Amino acid sequence: MIVAGALGGLAIAIYNYVTPLTGVNGTYGAALAIFGCAMLILGAFVVQLTPPGALRGSFRFLIGLGAVLTALAGYFLHEWWLIVAMAITLLGLAFDIAQSRTTRKGALA
Repeated sequence: MIVAGALGGLAIAIYNYVTPLTGVNGTYGAALAIFGCAMLILGAFVVQLTPPGALRGSFRFLIGLGAVLTALAGYFLHEWWLIVAMAITLLGLAFDIAQSRTTRKGALA
């Protein structure tokens, strides 16, 4: 779901960057949104390849931060569909975190 949201965001950002009369075509902000979505796709694959632990948690934090900041860029660019795509990415991140929780046996002290 992280990859799906990031791919949707990448398609939206590329469309807005290259299409005339979108108001943001050719701007640095739209290019930064393209870069952010591409890094989210890469990060989603890296998270799945890393073993459980602090490194995976760090990558998850960076994916969350990247999705929030890309959504903020979409807000500043008035690209509402990009914000929706980043919300899907964050929802996928929440599902990924919830799926990986292990059940602990014994008392938590």
